[in-house]
Amino acid sequence: MAKDDHHLPRDPAAAADAASHPSKALHSWAFLDAVVESVPAMLVVKNGRDGRFVLVNRTGEELLGVPREALIGRNDADFFPPEQAAFFAEMDAKVLASDRLWVIDEEPLKTPHNGDRWLQTKKIAIPGEGDEKLLLIISEDITERKKSAAALEAALERARAASVAKSEFLANMSHEIRTPLNGVLGMAQVLAQTELTPRQREMMDVILSSGRTLNALLSGILDLAKIEAGEVELETAPFDLRAAVTACAATFEGLAHQKGLTFSLTFDEGFHERVDGDALKFGQIVNNLISNAVKFTCEGFVAVRASARPDGEDVLLTLTVEDTGEGFTPEVQASLFERFVQGDGSITRRFGGSGLGLSIAQRFAKLMGGDIACVSTPGEGARFTLTVRLAPAAPLAPAPARRAPKAAMPERLRVLLAEDHPTNQRVVELMLDGVADVVVTEDGEAALRAYQDQDFDLVLMDTQMPVMDGLTAIQEIRQRERAAGRVRIPIISLTANAMPHQVEACLLAGADLHLAKPITVSALFDAIAQACDLAAEPV
Repeated sequence: MAKDDHHLPRDPAAAADAASHPSKALHSWAFLDAVVESVPAMLVVKNGRDGRFVLVNRTGEELLGVPREALIGRNDADFFPPEQAAFFAEMDAKVLASDRLWVIDEEPLKTPHNGDRWLQTKKIAIPGEGDEKLLLIISEDITERKKSAAALEAALERARAASVAKSEFLANMSHEIRTPLNGVLGMAQVLAQTELTPRQREMMDVILSSGRTLNALLSGILDLAKIEAGEVELETAPFDLRAAVTACAATFEGLAHQKGLTFSLTFDEGFHERVDGDALKFGQIVNNLISNAVKFTCEGFVAVRASARPDGEDVLLTLTVEDTGEGFTPEVQASLFERFVQGDGSITRRFGGSGLGLSIAQRFAKLMGGDIACVSTPGEGARFTLTVRLAPAAPLAPAPARRAPKAAMPERLRVLLAEDHPTNQRVVELMLDGVADVVVTEDGEAALRAYQDQDFDLVLMDTQMPVMDGLTAIQEIRQRERAAGRVRIPIISLTANAMPHQVEACLLAGADLHLAKPITVSALFDAIAQACDLAAEPV
């Protein structure tokens, strides 16, 4: 083989023979030379003894930016930086010694005249003349692919950063909105328990209703954000499926009757009662479907029908909610489950809502292995069909005798409240007026001093406070209990931080319960009763 030519050697007689006998063309030097020149990758052959270039195809010439005439007969050290040439020589020696194919997925290359490139390279030793060994190298230029991958990774990183920023923003906004909302609803509830005139009672009902609507809207936005962030998980526990559907229907049956509607709830025969699933999220789905049906129906009926039957290892629930309301067009139906989209989107729309309910309900249904479908004709009502898959649960065991409280609740509690917001301080004081003596501190450090100096039955701890935050204060209280062998004091985290990771952080810090603002009087008293029923044993 001629080593001073970049093409495969040509034999004129062989070429003439190939021309006169086309079947021999595949074996001609001209044909093989054409194949080598047409390979869309750099093809290089080196002498195994000294690493000098024997053959370089057109793609290799273009990739390196060096004429082939300047490459043939020279080696890597003549063109590349010393470290790179040494690396090539070391790798070539390994390939020649192994007699097997070597693949380098990503190989950086500083070309003499074509800048920095990235190659995917295959190397293998091949026989030459006599006992000579040659090195065959085929390299594909993957520089643009690497750039695209880097650009994609950068875009993904920006998206991740944006998602984190959004989550942090939502968490902060949740806290900032819930704090004043706690003041509005808390004070309104306390005021509602006083003597009011009928007119004042009516205004108070409007305040409470509007506050609850705002709280529901805030929860809906946070639910959607948690779903999109992949933070929503199903909390599985046994529950009575018939009772759950019945409770949802009962919530809206009275409103339906007030509007003059006929309301019905029927269960198919063989309805499976006990299942394992997320009762809370299931209730949110069913509540949304029935609520919408009652809201958008002015005359006629709302009918709810449920069936639950074994399907393989699961229980397949099918629930239909049918109404004689206004219905909607196919165009509206196509976007009905998109977030912030409402069936009645006109400027004069008669029905409220945020456009989040159906979107969240459908996503919850899909988390449960099901879906929500709808059929509607304008002016003739609508029918929504929910399907979810739930695991069957064992029959309910007889309830054990109620356990007596481990620690009797004092007639009048001494409560330590750590809360930096004056309005929220006053809300808790008024809610507990007459049943507890409340000592108020404005930060975690002051709460620690009060805990150390006085005796309390219960601690209500905010999370975000100056000087020392609530999580740190809770951890310090638990540490001091252990060090002194004191009785474990019940701690309720009373905070506007209501995202799942925030709730978990409170419990990990040592809180016994988490109560999200805005709080209600009944929720606060239930939490206190539960906290006072905790074991009062030395830690």
